[in-house]
Amino acid sequence: MKMHLYLLLVAVLLSGASSMPPYNGYEQPDWTLKSNQPKDGSFEVRNYPAANWTVSSVTASNFDIAGSIAFWRLFGYIQGSNIEAMNMAMTVPVTTEMPREDCPFCNVTYTMAFYLPSKYQLAPPKPTDGLIRTEHRAPLTVYVRRFSGWANAQDWRTQASMLHDSLLENGVLDSEVDRTRFYAVGYDSPSQLFNRRNEVWLIAL
Repeated sequence: MKMHLYLLLVAVLLSGASSMPPYNGYEQPDWTLKSNQPKDGSFEVRNYPAANWTVSSVTASNFDIAGSIAFWRLFGYIQGSNIEAMNMAMTVPVTTEMPREDCPFCNVTYTMAFYLPSKYQLAPPKPTDGLIRTEHRAPLTVYVRRFSGWANAQDWRTQASMLHDSLLENGVLDSEVDRTRFYAVGYDSPSQLFNRRNEVWLIAL
């Protein structure tokens, strides 16, 4: 009975259109702010409900190379490279899961994800590329730091470290945070030169 209720709740969460207003015309997933926000305003604490994302992982020694490969794979998927030949609208944000520790001479696995539009949440079109998969993300609480400009791998890690410092200054314990990985999160296309919105997410445990 409990499992049935859980599956029913997930179906309800996934079935409706996102109530979050679009960002520059792009659909984005729902999220809410937790009540315990930091007094200094240095970060946000958000709750994201369960949702389906389309993801691809690339192992490379360079973040930019891995990001480019993964992005174009995923973009091809929403442009019709799926068994239903379905064209889907671009959404935001684009998230890339990265390890917290830098390893300049190592091959590192980066996992990029596109949020699936709400109309496809219950029945995501199956990719034709075996390197793309649908990932069901359970409800997620993240600590969020926002910044602007163009970011490379070191910028993302620097911002993640700054967010971690802010958490400690606001009484969040290391035991309450996943310290092995973080999300580099982008909202804007490469054609947007100014006022770019970037975020780093640390996952609350």
